[in-house]
Amino acid sequence: MADTELPKGALAGLRVLDLTDHRGVMAGRMLGLMGADILQVEPPGGSNARLQHPFDNDGQSLFWAAYGTGRRSLVLDRNTEPERLAALLAQADVVLECGRPTEGFLDTEALHRANPGLIHVMITPFGLTGPKADYAESDLVLWAAGGPLKPTETQADVPTRITLPQAWHHAAADAVCGVMVALEARRQSGQGQQVVVSAQASATQATLSLSIAAVNNHANYALRPNYVTKSGKRPLDLSGSGSRTQRGKWAVQDGMVEMHLAIGPAAGRLTNKLFKMMVADGVCSPEFAEWDWVTLPARIEDEEITEVHLEKARAEVAAFLGPKTKLECTQMALENRLPMAPIMTMRDLAESPHSEARAFFHDVGGLRLPGAFAQGLEGGFVVPCPAPELGDGGAKAEADWLDGAPVEKPFAPAAGGAMPERVFEGLKVVDLSWVVAGPMIGRVLADYGADVVRIESQTKPETARQTGPYTDGIRNPNYSGLFENGNTGKLGLTLNLSHPEAQKIVRDLVRDADVVVESFATGQVARWGLGYEDLKAVKPDLIMLSTSLMGQSGPWRALAGFGNVGAAMSGLQLMAGQPGQQPSGPYGPYTDYVAPRFGFTALVAALDMRRRTGRGCYLDVSQSEAGAQFIAQGLAEYSATGRVCGAQGNRDPLMAPNNVYACAGGEGDTSWVAISVADDAAWAALVDVTGIRALRDPCLATLEGRQAREDEIDAALGAWCRALGAGEVEDLLQANGIAAHLAASPEDLAVDTQLEDWGHFLSLERADGTVAVVEACRVRLDASPPVTCRASPLMGQDTEDVLRKRLSFDAARIAELREAGALD
Repeated sequence: MADTELPKGALAGLRVLDLTDHRGVMAGRMLGLMGADILQVEPPGGSNARLQHPFDNDGQSLFWAAYGTGRRSLVLDRNTEPERLAALLAQADVVLECGRPTEGFLDTEALHRANPGLIHVMITPFGLTGPKADYAESDLVLWAAGGPLKPTETQADVPTRITLPQAWHHAAADAVCGVMVALEARRQSGQGQQVVVSAQASATQATLSLSIAAVNNHANYALRPNYVTKSGKRPLDLSGSGSRTQRGKWAVQDGMVEMHLAIGPAAGRLTNKLFKMMVADGVCSPEFAEWDWVTLPARIEDEEITEVHLEKARAEVAAFLGPKTKLECTQMALENRLPMAPIMTMRDLAESPHSEARAFFHDVGGLRLPGAFAQGLEGGFVVPCPAPELGDGGAKAEADWLDGAPVEKPFAPAAGGAMPERVFEGLKVVDLSWVVAGPMIGRVLADYGADVVRIESQTKPETARQTGPYTDGIRNPNYSGLFENGNTGKLGLTLNLSHPEAQKIVRDLVRDADVVVESFATGQVARWGLGYEDLKAVKPDLIMLSTSLMGQSGPWRALAGFGNVGAAMSGLQLMAGQPGQQPSGPYGPYTDYVAPRFGFTALVAALDMRRRTGRGCYLDVSQSEAGAQFIAQGLAEYSATGRVCGAQGNRDPLMAPNNVYACAGGEGDTSWVAISVADDAAWAALVDVTGIRALRDPCLATLEGRQAREDEIDAALGAWCRALGAGEVEDLLQANGIAAHLAASPEDLAVDTQLEDWGHFLSLERADGTVAVVEACRVRLDASPPVTCRASPLMGQDTEDVLRKRLSFDAARIAELREAGALD
């Protein structure tokens, strides 16, 4: 391809045979947005994705309308027409499947005998092997199994999922990351391979590393309602996002805003700004006017400041915000760099001036749907075709695929090369990101062989180092599990980026790099002389990725905060909670868990486009836009009907019961089990297993009958569960084909036999000889698997090595830089 020619979609020419149902439909949507040719194979009755709620006024599925875009539909009975399927598989680049092993996956070896370059993707609930591989599942059950369900109990009193299903989306997005890695491996070797993801393992990313608290021996890191330590003190939340206390929602005149009163060095300065404003407005008591929220943790631990004092301070904040509107709060946040944002409804999102300015929504078949998941990839995204009617375009697609005409493909496969052991070996990355949304992109690149240099500051340690969980529960910034999960496999360099010499070091490193990833507040790197135009001057074909809350453009680009603010701006905060009550929101900075999957996908696509066009690019990934991709059916519903969806607790329109029930536990412990009844047969089995007389009423034998009396069913099941342990309920129900799983705590995850089979936890020796336990890469390729062999760096661990080996600095030069303060 000539230097000036751009593709019509980064994946234009890639043939994807989609055999998934509603559980994997997100994967095809993501690939279709990048121009891939998606052929959806549906049984004669159609995919069950067409049966998912919500529906428009004509009874058509808006779930399918939202996620079925960008593809053609072929009706094909896999049982009676295997030859047709085989012919298509022989022409495909990627085949997508989803489900449990007993549902019948294609045989990868047989596929490769017919088509050696085929990438075979399996999106599973729990993996291909292990004691839970064939567990019955649901969105609620997977959320329970992966760990992000249980910590929501501290806000909602009962663990509460996100109303619009999320678990399969996380797994499907991970699968797309796997496709991108496998495409690069095929480019080098000409060979395809198997990609497997586990929805349970994917969901653990949404715990903000609570998942590794117990395996790192940090006891009681996950808070229980009203939990206090033996000394009578409440553990402190130093995350900046309110992930542990989950108290960040404030009523205003026309809805709610999201803002955590952060304490400690990570973000306490932001709370100081708020109270200075309150003082200026004369609405702050003198006792709170003198508080320094950066140093407040020590005063709380010394019991100088009690919970009573904190509640009084919160009451004054509530009184200050209450008379304002969401728009006024937004303007105040922009003008004063406060970590505050309106909790957006679907209507707010659809009418957002920020989304309008960024042209985020596409008109697809009369619906306003989320568009490109990154800006700056010129020619990389397309406006997809509307979700097809059953069979629409399938015959034409089948003929196109089978006509034998050559098709120009992305990641053009090599002939006769060897499968790489480390797919991104030789790729050099400068990582200026922090917390989760940026570091997880570099982490996956490092897992697959990239050379990643992580730059940070010792005098201003990043939030992840100050958050935990910590090895043995001892607060040490070098032993933070959150930091280690995001930075395993990287080299560590500490610089004072406000120093001109440190800025010059970054530019020198970039001169020999391929990629820069950063996640500072919008405009910060440019103020340091490290913006894209600055770095492009020293590396013309550089690919730079910025991930931020709102993106690099638009009127709200300067909003500050963490992924909890991103969740508010993307509509996700309103999607978790009990009907009629204040929303509890998802656990922690939710969009930090979503955005890395989209960022990684766009970045690998950009690498291939650079190879074909000779051009680098500046990728702009908005966390709030990434979050909106995961609730596209809610946006479609508002677009089609004007209805604004909201939190429905754990209820599900296609299942009853679908809820979480308290079980017998140890003294002071809370124990819960998630149960989902997917059909009438599962209900009959539940009635038999539990023996609950009240449930034998024939009127409950149908979904409609059960939904009419769901409160009654919940009460009966709740009484039955309270006499049993959560693990007992899980085992008993799963043995009878009923979807159930305990709501996993960190302690449960540490002994989960399925995660053990998956190889989810890795033990790595740090440079000081201690041991870190981190989570393994969630994207699994069989022929070129991830290799995680280096613990995350201790602070500044590799500074001298990087300067000597990469930049040829001698000892005198390094000493001079250290003396000048450039090396922090």
